[in-house]
Parts: sequence; C-alpha cells; structure tokens
Amino acid sequence: MTARTRGFDVGAWVPGVTLRVLTVALVLLGVLVLHPTPFWRGVAVVAALVGAVLPRSLATWVGSACLPFGLLLSEPAPERTAVALVLVHAIHILAALSLTVPAAARLTLRSLRPTAVRFVVIQLVAQSIALGVWAVSPGQVERGAAWLAPAAASLLLVVVVVAWLVLRRGNGAVPRAVAAPSTGGDRL
Repeated sequence: MTARTRGFDVGAWVPGVTLRVLTVALVLLGVLVLHPTPFWRGVAVVAALVGAVLPRSLATWVGSACLPFGLLLSEPAPERTAVALVLVHAIHILAALSLTVPAAARLTLRSLRPTAVRFVVIQLVAQSIALGVWAVSPGQVERGAAWLAPAAASLLLVVVVVAWLVLRRGNGAVPRAVAAPSTGGDRL
C-alpha cells in the first residue's frame, strides 16, 4: 500500500510574519515622508521593531502615533494629511492583525478581503472629510481656525460618553440573551 497525503488547497497565502514586516516598512516610510526630525524618526522605527517582535507590547501604536507629530512640526499641506491618514490607518490594521495572527501561520489572501474592503470604505470617508475640512478652512489656519481642534475633541468626547451611557444602560442595539429552561439532560 502507498501512503496518501491528505490536505486541502488554501489558495494564495503569505506567511504571518509578512504583517509585521509590512508594519515596520509602513512606519519607516511614514517617518521618512512626514517627519522632519531624526529623533522622532528613530523613536518611531524602534517602536515599530519592538512591536513586530513583541506584538502584545503595543509598541507599534507608539510608532504609528509618531507620524502625526510630523504634521504638527511642519507646514500644513493637504497631501501630507492624506498620506498620514492612509499610513496611520494601515499601520493600525496591520498591528491589530499581528496580535491575532501568529508569525509562523499561513495567512490566506482571501481571508484579508473583508479587512481590505473596510479599509477602502473608511479611507473614502476619512479622505473626503479631510479634503472638505481643507476646502472650508480659512487660509491662515493658525489664527482663523484654531478653535476647530478643541471643538472637534469636545464633540468626540461627547459622542463617546453618550454612546457609552446608552450601551451601559442596555437601551442600545445589543440585545440581552435569555437562557432557555433546562430539561435536566445536561446533568449527566
């Protein structure tokens, strides 16, 4: 008799470590494009490397948080804002996936499709909003629209608190489970 090899075809796949390598590459690209200071470039890349080796350390998000600092330290430009939106969002997604996908695993490309669709939809909305804010803001952002940042932060805080209160009260869209009465068959 001959031994048969059993298995199944998973289609196109990449190693799980690819997520971590892409995360480091995107952080490196982001700090090189968006950040004017070498110190914060180093902090971001080291944090991304630590996050790639130890995903549960959440250091990748520290590296991702360094990217918007580059926008604050340089002249405002809509194209830099658009690049930062794409990179920070992509880094967040890859870092979150790195928490659940082991480095030695095979990650099928088909399984990434829902994540890619959500990424594109969110980018369409976020880029549209960012472009709209650039279009309606006055030319001198430093003086004319300085109140926008605290106002937006306050609005975000109100929305989060209201959502938290609604969900905590149980009046939200999360239904409570009702247990069925036991028939006694589970006591074997």
